[in-house]
Amino acid sequence: MKRSKIALVVPWLSLLACTQSKSAAETSPGTETTAPGTEDGPVGSSMGPGETGADASGTGTATTMMATDSGGGGFKYDVGGMPDEGLCKNAEAGIYCADNRATECDGNGNLVAQQFCLPDICVEGEGCVECLAGQFHCSGPRVMSCNTSADPPRWVESEVCNPAAGEGCNQEFGTCEVLSPLGSSTPTGTYYMYANFAVGGVYTGGFDVDSYDDLVYVTDFGGTHVDVYKITLHDSDNDGELEPNQHPDNPDETGPIEERTIEQVETIPNIKVYDTGLIASEIYALEDRMFVGGQEITEYMFGEDSSVVTIAPPWSYGGQGIFSMIGYDDIGKVWYAANEAARRVLQYDAETDSWGIAFLFPDLAGSHMDGLEVVTDPNTGTPYVYVSDMTSDFIGQYRLDDELGWVQENLFEYAGQAGSSVEGMGFGALNHFWVSEYTTLYEIGGGDLVQYTEPKPTG
Repeated sequence: MKRSKIALVVPWLSLLACTQSKSAAETSPGTETTAPGTEDGPVGSSMGPGETGADASGTGTATTMMATDSGGGGFKYDVGGMPDEGLCKNAEAGIYCADNRATECDGNGNLVAQQFCLPDICVEGEGCVECLAGQFHCSGPRVMSCNTSADPPRWVESEVCNPAAGEGCNQEFGTCEVLSPLGSSTPTGTYYMYANFAVGGVYTGGFDVDSYDDLVYVTDFGGTHVDVYKITLHDSDNDGELEPNQHPDNPDETGPIEERTIEQVETIPNIKVYDTGLIASEIYALEDRMFVGGQEITEYMFGEDSSVVTIAPPWSYGGQGIFSMIGYDDIGKVWYAANEAARRVLQYDAETDSWGIAFLFPDLAGSHMDGLEVVTDPNTGTPYVYVSDMTSDFIGQYRLDDELGWVQENLFEYAGQAGSSVEGMGFGALNHFWVSEYTTLYEIGGGDLVQYTEPKPTG
């Protein structure tokens, strides 16, 4: 392998993946990378997929870069941490690995550069590499193996599964197999309800929902537009702190629920929402655009014409391709989708414009699946796929392990008023999930979910 040069990533910014395929980047929600106006890097410099923040000479000089994956709003889920210069204090010159970061030291106690490797792998002395000998990877319906004769090593297709026959990729063994439900229905953690806004007040009702920053987006009953609401948290217990996870039943943050208020701030017109009698779309919101499911995933740049990102496969919904739920992993640049036909999560492969089955999950309450969201852990940079049935009694948490493939990390149980229906589910405001139930919009989270959804306190 060649020795990799790495780029310095500043703490409040998003991940710069070491390598990404061009095809994956072209179908992701934006791939532009620019530098902020600092002396460390050229303002407005462009980086193509798979490039690092090396300077124009190609020497790999440490450059402060900012990744923007949505044109104007950055990645949906920011991760990072202060560059750890302490790793180089007593280190010889070389590249070292810790916490998914590759750190280059100059041998004199100084940090040369530091880069997060996800979704790739950090190798001591090498830096970020796409794959290792003997590894397999699942990309849509394809089984990928690591070609170590390439320099640097890269993924190559070794087999294509048949999702119409229920086949999916087994990443642990690098084979296709008929998939079975993954994980158990035994809870491992809890979460709580914090707000419930009903029709008749500010909230006007709707179906599918997502959130970005402090805004919540909800498709209307008629399926013609999206209403945008701003969520504000208040210090209603007057202790001088805003405590979104405080709850009378929460042993970690016991106390009264702090007041939330909702304000309608905008209506976005001309958004096509697919309707099968029940609204069968989902939305994925960013600062300057949103993506809407249905028979296809459609991108709506605010104020511009829409464009289709990908079409649903015909085998995914009883002979009709419907995306009722969508989520996006902005670390791995992968779309996930599902519908009510089965407790089954689909995974997109951009290179071949095809869909495969990622995993199945067990019955979690209610007659069918009705919730899917991808949330990146802000502390580790690990993307988790969260799933729910038609009630929010449970939220399943799934992770794609490098060696084992898909694993059920946790099953979180609703502590309190259970049984509320799920029509749309999104994550964002107050680091909580927001769920639509036709005539109500409610907020759930906190509890044991916190360690995966909120940055750890510093200082």
